[in-house]
Amino acid sequence: MRANTAAEKLLAPTGPGLAGRHLADLADGAHLLALLTAIRTSAAFQAVDLRLTASNSLCNVAGVPLLHEHAGKPGQVLLVLRDISRITQLEQAGEEYAVNVSHELKTPLTLILGYTETLLADPNVTPEFRTQSLRTIERHSRRILRIVDDLLRLAWLQSERDAIGGVPITPTIVADVVAEAVSVCTEWAQQADIAIQTDIPVGLVWGLHANLMTVALANLIKNAVLYALVGPVEIRAQVLPSGNLELSVKDRGPGLKPEAAQHIFDRFYRTDKGRSRAAGGSGLGLPIVQQILLAHHGTARVETAPGAGCNFILELPPG
Repeated sequence: MRANTAAEKLLAPTGPGLAGRHLADLADGAHLLALLTAIRTSAAFQAVDLRLTASNSLCNVAGVPLLHEHAGKPGQVLLVLRDISRITQLEQAGEEYAVNVSHELKTPLTLILGYTETLLADPNVTPEFRTQSLRTIERHSRRILRIVDDLLRLAWLQSERDAIGGVPITPTIVADVVAEAVSVCTEWAQQADIAIQTDIPVGLVWGLHANLMTVALANLIKNAVLYALVGPVEIRAQVLPSGNLELSVKDRGPGLKPEAAQHIFDRFYRTDKGRSRAAGGSGLGLPIVQQILLAHHGTARVETAPGAGCNFILELPPG
């Protein structure tokens, strides 16, 4: 009898309006008719979740009887459709996130517990084994702390990004931020025998949160050193014709397949799980980079191909 615009978009997005049409004529009519029949039979509220083929939306469809059958005419029913696609996606993402966090924490905690139980069970273990066990416990305890710290940093970045005003941005000498990030990674790079080269215009000033951008660049440099086959790791900065600042960190590593490049900024995603875990990584370095860029209203992306290394590009608008 009547339908609003939202219902028409869900049930018949490309066809004529719904008023005057029969439910059986709709792509999802069979399911709706079944619900309608159940409501009329029970004379009570009924609801069901349906995947609507017409709009590819997951909807909660609820209905109540308005008027009962009278003079041979079927009773009137009010149907309310609520698109829950986004809510369902967020719930699934939350569940996956919880599973990933649990998995990342379970491995080091299991090792810590195993070595602790061994030391407690046998007080006569050799000094060498005791030292090895304690160092393993220390290493994996630090890894847990890194994961927790990175999770807290991600949560803080999200809240600051959504807050009024966002993160504080001040005019900053770009070369100073790059130099600080390089100094954080110098020992890391020296141990891997990977050189770091920079090409930053002298006197370039940009609106940045200096500490956060230092973290973002340091994460990219460490990632490049970890996966690079040979040096150097190159860091460049330039102002694009669009007026945006581009910062890039390029390595000469194995590069990424297209499917890996699509997920490289996902939390806990690793292209080489064994190698990155062995290095003590939390699996959250690149997601933190992305959140820092979003806090600057910028973007982070990677240009890569198998065998061609990775070039991580940060683009920031004037701020």
